[in-house]
Amino acid sequence: MDRLKNEGEGNTPETQNQNTAQDNDKVKADNKQKMDDKRAENDEKDKKDEGLLLAIDGARIKFNAHLGKFKVLNNVPTTQDKLTGTVVEKQIPNFIFDDGFQMISLTEWQDFGTAKVQENFVLLKKSTLPGVGKMPGNIPPESGKIEFVTSGQVNAPEKIDPKGAPVPEEKDDKKCYCDKEFTEDDIKSFYKSKKLFTAKNCPLPEGMKTYKAFTDALNKAMKDNNINTCLRKAHFLAQIETESDRLNTTMEYASGWDYDHSTHQEGYDSFKPYANYKKDKKLSAELNKKFNAQQIKQIQRAYNRYNECIKHGHNVKGYGPKYKGKGLIQLTWKDTYEKYFKHIGKKDLIDTPEVVANDLTYTCDSAAWFWDDRQLGGYADKDDLIFISVRINGGLNGFDHRKSNVKSIIKLMKIEQDCKTNKLKSIGTYKYETSDIKNLKWGKNNKAKIEKLDD
Repeated sequence: MDRLKNEGEGNTPETQNQNTAQDNDKVKADNKQKMDDKRAENDEKDKKDEGLLLAIDGARIKFNAHLGKFKVLNNVPTTQDKLTGTVVEKQIPNFIFDDGFQMISLTEWQDFGTAKVQENFVLLKKSTLPGVGKMPGNIPPESGKIEFVTSGQVNAPEKIDPKGAPVPEEKDDKKCYCDKEFTEDDIKSFYKSKKLFTAKNCPLPEGMKTYKAFTDALNKAMKDNNINTCLRKAHFLAQIETESDRLNTTMEYASGWDYDHSTHQEGYDSFKPYANYKKDKKLSAELNKKFNAQQIKQIQRAYNRYNECIKHGHNVKGYGPKYKGKGLIQLTWKDTYEKYFKHIGKKDLIDTPEVVANDLTYTCDSAAWFWDDRQLGGYADKDDLIFISVRINGGLNGFDHRKSNVKSIIKLMKIEQDCKTNKLKSIGTYKYETSDIKNLKWGKNNKAKIEKLDD
């Protein structure tokens, strides 16, 4: 009793209860802090784990305050039945914003994964892509970076499913280029590692002016447009280099007003009353009385050019500059753009034809489409450089350079030694008599001119 009394001496029941309550509060506070710390630790871990999820087709994105959707354009293996994002997905059409915002230039992906899909690093939810974009109209451009709001996956992440798309076979040095794609080093060797797209008028973003991006876009364009033999590839690569001012630009240097009907309106109106002057002596006399020979030549050209503009759908002032030459083979005229955009299932792009010049995917694909649409593959298989050059250029401008190009590329590709599909006894020699151009009216009319260029 005394021991118990002494131990409790000086402590009233109220004081003991107060101390106990304080101890309980401290324990609760400590426990709460531990729980908060653990929750924060788990949240950080979850956030980190979520950031490592593969980004796939349909993932939500943001650029500053603009929300949108990520679209995978390349045919790659799938994750959760959706195409897997990789670092090559950095073209303007990859990013579709809800409010009409559009990217105008992009650089390179940052914080991507270490795993690879078809030799390209995968994108993660934490990956970002710096760039510049703007809203339609006279709104200043915005700088920032594309970020993933979601990965596009549902529930737990899945492993990559190789069944979603074909995975390239391992490199086989014994294969010819009919059966394999070009490497970055291949393209560099063909073009002597020259710096790409350096002209001031070239609207390609800097991130697209690399041999890696160019090689990827070329391989896809050729695959999608039946440029699938060694000779087809060699001739195509030779032609696009010349047509793009030796890979300096993706847009015609001229203003484009010569393609505009309004430019020729006055001359058209002046010549129209005399359009049949060759069949009417009275009209011919009046025409020659009113205009001198040089003036007649000028207004007659304006008349013909005006009709050509209208024929191609250029009936609105400004269509000339809008639909002037763009891409590696300089698509020209509104009706040509309509045909191309219809072919790729994107008719809505007709109002923004500049994508052919400022997006490398369309820059290369439009050229390959033009080639295939003009059915040039068969002539390439016959090594008919003269016919191909005339069909692409409309004449023989830069023919010596085209010839030098294709001979060099054929040699570097070792087509004569390695190509499994080439049935020609010899290639790389170009003459009028061996070209199908001799069967065309243009070829017959220009025989002497062409023969001067014979090997």
